[in-house]
Amino acid sequence: MEENQVPASVPSRPMPLMEDYGTPENLEQLKAQARMQAMQAARAQLPPPGRVVYVRRNLTVAELIVVFVISCGLVLGIQGTWHLVNNLPRIEVKWSK
Repeated sequence: MEENQVPASVPSRPMPLMEDYGTPENLEQLKAQARMQAMQAARAQLPPPGRVVYVRRNLTVAELIVVFVISCGLVLGIQGTWHLVNNLPRIEVKWSK
């Protein structure tokens, strides 16, 4: 066979019939065996567990601005709530007719 020549394809096998497997118990055993082989093949394809490396980086300007806005909002919100709760007894409600 020449080096540039494409090899002939493997002829396909006909689909096996139910009678080829025998009893339903035998079929269940073949299914379980196929399941185990599929699980082993899937495990073999997983990459080996490696070391987790954490990379430390500085915050970007946008991230710093977001952190600053959130912290200012929290501080001012807490102070405003505290001020409102402490001054609630001083608030006078007048009913007009």
